[in-house]
Amino acid sequence: TVYATASTKSVVHVQALGADEVIDYQKQNFELLASDIDLIVDHVGGQVLDKSWAVLSPGGVLASIAATDVVSRAPAGRRGIWLSVTPDTARLATIAQEIADGALRSTIAEVVGFDDLAPAIERNRTGHA
Repeated sequence: TVYATASTKSVVHVQALGADEVIDYQKQNFELLASDIDLIVDHVGGQVLDKSWAVLSPGGVLASIAATDVVSRAPAGRRGIWLSVTPDTARLATIAQEIADGALRSTIAEVVGFDDLAPAIERNRTGHA
């Protein structure tokens, strides 16, 4: 089962992407609805990361791209790993082709200029995007 969290306005979109269960984080607490998750991929960090340990299965892994300190934040008996990405020209070319073919799609929520970048990042971070 694939669980995902999304804002109210994104629930249907995330379901269409293939998640089996979508939890609306604006209305529901995922830590009360999910349990025994084998792999958690954290894109947010902070309190979301801290709450995620409670739903991780014994032997499960919490992988974060948002928190470089995920390993040191792992409670006793829990495993955290930090994911970083190295650019790969061949893979990027494949992704570009998948986008061109319509096999890979993304939704652009907003386009901002450099002057508005900091407020846009904050809106995204706090779920107000």
